[in-house]
Amino acid sequence: MLPLGPRGHRGLWRRYVNVTVPDRTERDHRPGGRWSSPHLIDDLLHLAVIERSAAHVIAGWVPKVGELDEKLALAAGLEGHWLRAIALRQHALTLSERDSDALTADRGWIAPLHALDHQGDAPLVVAAISGVRQFLLSRYRELAERLDPMLDARLRATVHRAVDDLACPMTPIGTPMPPPGRDTSLRTQLEIARSAGDTHRTPIDDLIWAPIDRVQVPARPAARQRPPTGARAHFRKGSRLTLEDLAGELNDNVMAELSALELLCRCSYEHPDQPWPTHLAMARHATDEARHAAIFRRLLADNGIDERELPQHGANYEYGYEYPECEPGSGRELVWRLLILSTVLEALAIDKLPVEIAGRDWVGQADFARALDCIAADELFHAENGLRLTRRLCDQLGLNPILERERVHGRFFGRQRDVRTAYLEADPARAAAEIAILEAPDPDGVPYVSRTEVELRLRCGFTLDDCDQVEHWGYNPARHELLDAAREP
Repeated sequence: MLPLGPRGHRGLWRRYVNVTVPDRTERDHRPGGRWSSPHLIDDLLHLAVIERSAAHVIAGWVPKVGELDEKLALAAGLEGHWLRAIALRQHALTLSERDSDALTADRGWIAPLHALDHQGDAPLVVAAISGVRQFLLSRYRELAERLDPMLDARLRATVHRAVDDLACPMTPIGTPMPPPGRDTSLRTQLEIARSAGDTHRTPIDDLIWAPIDRVQVPARPAARQRPPTGARAHFRKGSRLTLEDLAGELNDNVMAELSALELLCRCSYEHPDQPWPTHLAMARHATDEARHAAIFRRLLADNGIDERELPQHGANYEYGYEYPECEPGSGRELVWRLLILSTVLEALAIDKLPVEIAGRDWVGQADFARALDCIAADELFHAENGLRLTRRLCDQLGLNPILERERVHGRFFGRQRDVRTAYLEADPARAAAEIAILEAPDPDGVPYVSRTEVELRLRCGFTLDDCDQVEHWGYNPARHELLDAAREP
């Protein structure tokens, strides 16, 4: 800190005339450059836009990759790319003396990733993103060697954390990291693009290309069957202790988690102009969903169940992707996707999971119950995150969140009702058998029923009016006493 002059202002205690103001650009010409290494700000901006572009490619392609191991490995890196991109952007902003106009990049730096998005196929993209990770790892390691322990203390922490994350043998969702691909062509292209001369510089917030497609149906493994349209993928025909019920329940959970992951990825990819923190919020939620899918797949394997024999679907994605009321690619479509996923489906999970957890404990399936407990804790963030994002977007678009939620709820579940009705009407005997199973007493004698979990919903940011809305929908048999108490005069 500079000393204060007699008048309490640093260096302003005497009157000057004919003062010469120092030229800041002269700092760049001192021996060794201005910072601890030459071109440090450009190095940070380059890494930031590669990380951000990799996240964009991943978000676009996760729904288009069929094999589940590859899909989850690809998705596992999404949040990390965003965390590093935002951290690097902040470091560059600091070194630029908070001048956001200085945060620009050369479009050529990300041209190989732009081409990958347009020209790639699923196996190529999976292998190429592995190459991007190796490229980033080498760049971070090289940068770490040039940083000063004191001058760059905060930046060094970010860089060393990036090295540790990218070199880790496990993915961020706890699955083994796939081995690096042998094809180094994209890595070579990124190296060449970085060393090429600058062309036109663009603000980094405007650098990412528009979405190249829409994906109405998510990819699944080619050899696995899909249930007939309108059929329930799984419903309980016997005890929770039967292998059939366990397999069906776990597999249906895998499909639900994949659908949520994929829809969030497309929300990010199809709206690249959203602020970086919004993309990070969606990426964190999406990475949770990838981890949840991996948890249920591990339970399948632990119980000796071959998932390849089980049906597959992407129902929640397909019902939640687009709506006749919303222009494709519009802000309202984004609002409706996030409303149905985070503030309806995830919020209903807040209500239903306590009963499911209790049922698994009731029959002694401790591992299943423990997994559901961990997942239920995440659902609170997912609902809170969705409320925050949708309220902000509704405010920008002049929409009423509760009214829009009512509309998207009607459209989403109305579609399911229509296809389910057609399925049942096509075979009355089959319909009667399925209805009888659904209306039968609980096969394990589990005595619990769901309620609107008002306390938990309030902690997430729901209001009592929001809770009254879900109570009106009638999904929960037990009424919460807080809803009545809050309405008493």
